[in-house]
Amino acid sequence: MELRHLRAFAAIGKELHFGRAADSLRIAQPALTKTIQQIEAEVGTPLLTRSTRRVELTEAGKAFLTEISGIPTQIEQAVARARKAARGLQGELRVAYTDFAINGRLPEFLRDFNLAHPDISLDLVFMPTIHQHVAILQQTIDIGFLYGEFQHQATKSLTFDENEYVVVLPSGHPLASKESLALSELKDQKFVFGTGDSWVVFRNQVFAECRAKGYFPDISLEATNSDGIFGLVIAGAGVAIYSSCIGNLPRHGVAVRKLSDLSTRLPISAVWSRGNRSAVLDTFVRFLERSVIENGLPSEVSNAGSK
Repeated sequence: MELRHLRAFAAIGKELHFGRAADSLRIAQPALTKTIQQIEAEVGTPLLTRSTRRVELTEAGKAFLTEISGIPTQIEQAVARARKAARGLQGELRVAYTDFAINGRLPEFLRDFNLAHPDISLDLVFMPTIHQHVAILQQTIDIGFLYGEFQHQATKSLTFDENEYVVVLPSGHPLASKESLALSELKDQKFVFGTGDSWVVFRNQVFAECRAKGYFPDISLEATNSDGIFGLVIAGAGVAIYSSCIGNLPRHGVAVRKLSDLSTRLPISAVWSRGNRSAVLDTFVRFLERSVIENGLPSEVSNAGSK
């Protein structure tokens, strides 16, 4: 039994007249009669009663019509969805993000993408940068928004966002009276950092900057996420180095100051596997490239290690 059989029977069920049903299908009436006979032979029972004046559905015919009524439309929808999926306009994308990314301009970008491509579902998951490295190579995520650059020949990337390093202090801290601070002025301070297993990439960069100023941070306490870091700072456990994306967050009880002697930028990179053949990923990356250009950031796609 083919789709044409179902369409023919649906037409008969609607019109209850062979001539009108044949006209609606744009086929000859004898062809329609033969098609209905084929259906009845397949089902194994009469589905219509015919007379010279009228056509009626048998109880079996009514049941059959009820079951098949939505199938042609479902098939048409399935075909349309398959074609959209092949063009990368429908499907699911697995997207990972870090604290710095989700507290920056990533939410606005994702909102714009959702508006432009409502048939693409974004499966968002928080994942520290170091864990994203593994997930991208294993393709358990399609694309990651992570801190820094992932130097691997199997990946492509572009710089999605850039922020500055800032220092976060308790609002009553003596140094909070200054409009900006030098990293060297923090030499004698206690520090709060993210834990080594989740924040290792960021920690290593900050440690390198501190060593360049002649000291290594005295870490008093660690937290697993940004909220924990801010909470420890408010509690007086120490100061923290963070991203200027903190400007997008509520920050009662803390003071945020620029670091005048630290010109290094804090990049957020979008990274994905070269071997990922997802058409939906292609659509996402094209949208991402346009967004990056509009925001005045470098737009070329390259190996993460060659940027």
